[in-house]
Amino acid sequence: MRHALNVLSLIIVLYFVTGCAGVLGAFTDFTEKISKETSDKAPRGQDVFSSSDYIEKATAFEKNDELQAALFYFKVAGALSPDDPDMADKISHLESTVVQKSLEHVEKGVKFYKSKQFKEAQYHFLTALRYDPDNKEALDYLQSRLPPKEYIPYRVLENDTLASISEKFYKNPEETFLIVYFNDLKPDTDPLPGTPLKLPILAPKLIRPTLNIPVELLKAQSLLKKKHYERVASTTERILQNDPANPTAVDLRNSAYYQMGLQLSRDKKYPEAINMFKNITPESEIVNKSIQDVVERELLDAENFLKEKKYTAAIAASENILSHDPSNPTAKDILNTALCQNGKSLLIRKKYAEAVTVLNRADPGYECVEKTLSAAENAMKKQAEIHYLQGVKYFLNEELQNAINEWETTLTLDPGNIKAKKDIENARSLLEKLKKVQ
Repeated sequence: MRHALNVLSLIIVLYFVTGCAGVLGAFTDFTEKISKETSDKAPRGQDVFSSSDYIEKATAFEKNDELQAALFYFKVAGALSPDDPDMADKISHLESTVVQKSLEHVEKGVKFYKSKQFKEAQYHFLTALRYDPDNKEALDYLQSRLPPKEYIPYRVLENDTLASISEKFYKNPEETFLIVYFNDLKPDTDPLPGTPLKLPILAPKLIRPTLNIPVELLKAQSLLKKKHYERVASTTERILQNDPANPTAVDLRNSAYYQMGLQLSRDKKYPEAINMFKNITPESEIVNKSIQDVVERELLDAENFLKEKKYTAAIAASENILSHDPSNPTAKDILNTALCQNGKSLLIRKKYAEAVTVLNRADPGYECVEKTLSAAENAMKKQAEIHYLQGVKYFLNEELQNAINEWETTLTLDPGNIKAKKDIENARSLLEKLKKVQ
């Protein structure tokens, strides 16, 4: 219990230092952990005040661009682990980021202000304060320079707090800084009952609503029963942005992704199915089994494509399997066989260059590939010689451009043909001389 009181003191100190409304969440955590510590079911001797809990919450807030709340939780975690140098670096980096982002929005706000686009200027100055509540330049513009704003008059009621007023008018207890700055209040003191306030009216894009997690969880459970899996996934992802460790949200999200993965697999959309299964919590046993089931289905399809001489489809299927299971021997064998057979088909149709390109994608040690590639390369050289001789005939008949075209085809088939390169240079030189004479 003494440790619990120390943690409470720590949270209170950080609140008065940072003025962050995220302290509400910290108090909620605190009471939950006190309950856990005093519960008969809690393991004896176990420290329930772990910095990892606060790091997890801080990381979630950081991803959601709630940097002040993230900074608050990182500082709590840092205070719980004072010997962790990485945490000190993280806090320092985040403090710099907060200041930098705030300055960037002030610069944008000043530009809009100078061009008399006051609504846009207000948006950027308010955003600057959201990142850094101590940004005096943003506050000066908002309080003293921008044209008169529209306000809602409000008189503080009994039991009102800054957070509850912010929740009531802006749908978010984290917007207390707006009330503080526009009424010259202290961020660490709730106004007394009867205090008159001016609450600025904001454009919708400035209001960032909070999430009612219990209500959203009930919604997700109802959607799961109705098989609206995509909506379950989006709902639970929003919940987990605010509460990353919520076990019910994790289970609902995993169920949604699992069902969507199964449907994609049934529709033979195997790459999409595998990617969907990868969204499931990695430590879940069902992930590897689900992916393996998809691989088995796709292998069967690849084998059927090969039997039906649909080589392009067989190549695509086997390559996809190898992209997430590089050592799969069956997929490798199907790929090499399909590439070889496709190469043979192109060779028969005298598409030598295409055949070589296809065969070069296969394992060079594969016997069929090696023989077919050698045949294709020899055929290309023979074809190159035919085009070279045709170019010589054109040259002798003084059809220089036709000769150049034939020799260029020669080089396409046989890039190392030195005679064709020299003959092209000579023919082009003659063409230039003839143009000057004409």
